[in-house]
Amino acid sequence: MLSSHQQQKQQDLANRLEELKSMFKDLEQEIEQINKQGELAPNGAWIVRYQARGRGGTYWYYKWQSRQAIFVTKEGKSSSHKYIGKAGSPAFLKAVEMMVRRTKVEGLQQVLHTLELGLLDLVEEATRLTKD
Repeated sequence: MLSSHQQQKQQDLANRLEELKSMFKDLEQEIEQINKQGELAPNGAWIVRYQARGRGGTYWYYKWQSRQAIFVTKEGKSSSHKYIGKAGSPAFLKAVEMMVRRTKVEGLQQVLHTLELGLLDLVEEATRLTKD
């Protein structure tokens, strides 16, 4: 028969386990909702601002940039960049929204990893508790 102290420890462990599982589920749902909002920025890609000179002067444009050739050109070739256009253009705004979504998902995934580690710790703690 378990002592009241051991029962209290088991109940505390069960409560903490349920709390972690609930948080994990909530975060997974949040990631799913973000994914439903639209396309995420490609992994490893970022937005770069660059200057171009023309007849009318100097202009600022934006493009996707990556260390790897992950973008496909109109000719069907792989490229490490993809032109977005001017600030405020529909393509620019879409790219920024994609970056926001990817950044949110990456942050939530890091938190999920921390929760996974916490779950492993709770399993280890439960194993020790049952041995006592």
